[in-house]
Amino acid sequence: MYLKQFLKLVEYFGEARRLKLVIFFLMALISGVLEFIGVFLIYPFVLAIINPEIIVDKIDILPDRIEPFFASIPAEKLALLIGLIAMLVFVLKNVYMMCFVYIQSRFLIHWKQAINNKIMEYFLFAPYKDVQKISVSDRMYVISTLTEYVTSGFCMRYITLVTNACIVLFILSLIIYKYFVVGILAIIFVLVSLFVQNNVFRKKMSEVNSTLASTAKEFNAITFMNVNCLKELRVQSSEDDFYTRYKVVGNRYIKKQSWLTFLSGISPYVVEILIVVMLILVGFLISVAAKQNSSLFIASLALIVASIFRIAPALNRIQTSLMNLPSTVSFLNALISFYDEYGIARHLSHVESNKNIKLKDSIELRDVCFSYEEDQPVLKNVNMDVKKGEFVGIIGLSGSGKTTLADVITGLLPVDSGEVKIDGVKIEGQDFSALRKSIGYVQQEINVLNASFRENVAWSVDIENIDDEKVKKLLKQVKLWDVVERYEDGIYANPFEGENGLSKGQKQRIAIARALYRNPSILIFDEATSALDVKTEHEITEILTQIDPETTIIAIAHRLSTLQACDKLIYIKDGEVVAIGKFADLTTKYPDFMELVRLSSIDIPEKE
Repeated sequence: MYLKQFLKLVEYFGEARRLKLVIFFLMALISGVLEFIGVFLIYPFVLAIINPEIIVDKIDILPDRIEPFFASIPAEKLALLIGLIAMLVFVLKNVYMMCFVYIQSRFLIHWKQAINNKIMEYFLFAPYKDVQKISVSDRMYVISTLTEYVTSGFCMRYITLVTNACIVLFILSLIIYKYFVVGILAIIFVLVSLFVQNNVFRKKMSEVNSTLASTAKEFNAITFMNVNCLKELRVQSSEDDFYTRYKVVGNRYIKKQSWLTFLSGISPYVVEILIVVMLILVGFLISVAAKQNSSLFIASLALIVASIFRIAPALNRIQTSLMNLPSTVSFLNALISFYDEYGIARHLSHVESNKNIKLKDSIELRDVCFSYEEDQPVLKNVNMDVKKGEFVGIIGLSGSGKTTLADVITGLLPVDSGEVKIDGVKIEGQDFSALRKSIGYVQQEINVLNASFRENVAWSVDIENIDDEKVKKLLKQVKLWDVVERYEDGIYANPFEGENGLSKGQKQRIAIARALYRNPSILIFDEATSALDVKTEHEITEILTQIDPETTIIAIAHRLSTLQACDKLIYIKDGEVVAIGKFADLTTKYPDFMELVRLSSIDIPEKE
């Protein structure tokens, strides 16, 4: 049961852990053996207390090497020795089980992180075109929810099931060996317990489990929406609607979890009822079998009682695992489906390029075509040249393909046909990874760390390796130094703590400084000023004109005011390059461009 899913999980995410899993199952067998020995020793211990002579008479069945040792011990002290041995076995067994649980917990935590690492590796290194198909909330759901349920839920329950099944089997084998009829009765007790619980509660559990994973995903999505879109929700006065949706979905999710908790908690009480019935029947059978010898009756009853009470908690854990595995296996199936759907295995072998590609002369695009979906082209036969040190603007309406064009230049999106050349050399594959190391990128939505100015500017650099003087120089260059000076700790201050924060324009300045920290040969602005007011936009544009003239700047925008200072403009419409030229030239030659100028309400410069 569930073995197929477990093996699939190991195949996809646990190849390096197969040996450890084998060791786990061997440890489960050892735990069963220790339970067997511990329970078995109860019988001679009780018998030695009640009637030591019986034990003395049976010493000759011991192996020759240890028989003389036990034969030399007085009968009245033999019970104490056997009791001490039994106690030592139980102590060792429980210490062993505590170590087993600790190792198991560490194993599952590390396995969870290994699964997360593999998924994160896919998000970071798989083709950007493929990763884009997965929503942000779904990415978070896979990392934060699926892997948690799979490891702490399914895997833990499955290992618990196997471990306790070993314990039950070894104790049942002891009972059958000692009292065959009672052993058969104990087996019936175990089977009846499992049958009753699975048939009584299985249907309801199946109903809950069938929708638990989808409800968890829905709850995760609405939670992410509410937290991530606070401003938009409030501006639109949609708080009540989204809060109501959050509560409705949350209540549905909680209801299913409550049912699972309730059904999982019933098991001990059902087992307790069966234990009482079992003990009464066993007591009757043993009393009939040993009616001529009260010592044997008491010792046998003690052994059976100990066996049943060792079976009971193990049976509870088995039943709890069986009750909860259906709910967690749905998450495992979702994780496996995610792995198969996005072909994660195909994208986990990435090779870092050793090349150092920096722009020295020009960027060329020749007959570049690209589409996200087949037969729906986004870029059509794009041809363009950008010279080193040029400030080039790419202009067009929303949806014209501007951002896609930038993603093609950076290699995030592989072209369907055509060529991208750097300094006359075609680049593809891992060469783009090398090129991106010399690209600074600033987008409209700025991501900031809840950290200091210096960490936000240096971004991916280890804290101890950050060049503070360079950070200060760049913050001054992007005209943010006056803001930094307001903080007592300067560049070590965290501007995102407390009530201060930074404006959108100030965050854009941090983003520019971050891009420049990399000493880029190419600087790309993707709609980076579209959400700013006119004054801030003008200030950001002025910063661009003061950047090192050796740096090639490609600015993408649909607001023409941002691009008036460009050396040349590339006008793109419906995925095609309509015109390339200076601002004044385009306004006189192309009616479409002239209409954009008119709609932008900016002054038309005279043609040079």
